[in-house]
Amino acid sequence: MISSPSLAAPRSHLRLLPSSCRRRRLLLLPLRCASASPPAPAASPATLYDVLGVPTGATAREIKAAYRRLARECHPDVAAAAESSDEFIRLHAAYATLSDPEKRAEYDQRVMAATANAAAGKRWSPRPSYSCRPCRRWETDQCW
Repeated sequence: MISSPSLAAPRSHLRLLPSSCRRRRLLLLPLRCASASPPAPAASPATLYDVLGVPTGATAREIKAAYRRLARECHPDVAAAAESSDEFIRLHAAYATLSDPEKRAEYDQRVMAATANAAAGKRWSPRPSYSCRPCRRWETDQCW
């Protein structure tokens, strides 16, 4: 009988991760992959406002203009660099959050809470990457 290395993983590698609110499934993950480390400060800007290069109090018109200007520069079809697609995805995610008033208010509230916790010496951890909402595909969330 042929044995698979993934099926022979030790129990310490088993993690129960929610895949939806209705059901859970058991995934095999190495411990080094199960723990997420925060991104390096130099690798990503501090806020979504920094990604777009706009001030915190920017209007919707300023956010849209900055997004369009930067999208023309770093769109994967235009830019030759390999990392341009990652940069464009980051840019689009920032625009999607900041262009929606409800998402922007929630984001601003989280950033203010994180800043207050950091000033008070508390450690703030972001929400998990999974949620009970159905996933949206990038193709259905085009902003132009």
